[in-house]
Amino acid sequence: MANRVGERGQVTIEKRIREELGVYAGDQAIQRVEGGRVVIEFVPARHRRSLAGVLRDKVKRWPPDESWSAIRDAAEDLPDPDRSA
Repeated sequence: MANRVGERGQVTIEKRIREELGVYAGDQAIQRVEGGRVVIEFVPARHRRSLAGVLRDKVKRWPPDESWSAIRDAAEDLPDPDRSA
C-alpha cells in the first residue's frame, strides 16, 4: 500500500507491518541508504512494564531485611522439596 510523504518528510508505516515487526511508539528508527533505497531498522525503547513493576503490589519482600545473614536464616527455615522425607 502506498502512502504520501508528509510536509516534514514523515511516512506512516502500515499497522499490519508494525504489528508483524513489533514496532511500537517510542521505538528508535535507525535509517540508512543502501543501493539507492532507504533501510530502516527499529530498536525497541526501554520498556516501562517490567515483571517486577507489574507485581509490585502483590509481592512482599521476604525477609524484609535483605542482609545475607537474614536471607540465609530465612532459607534455612524453608523446607527443601527435593529432600522431603
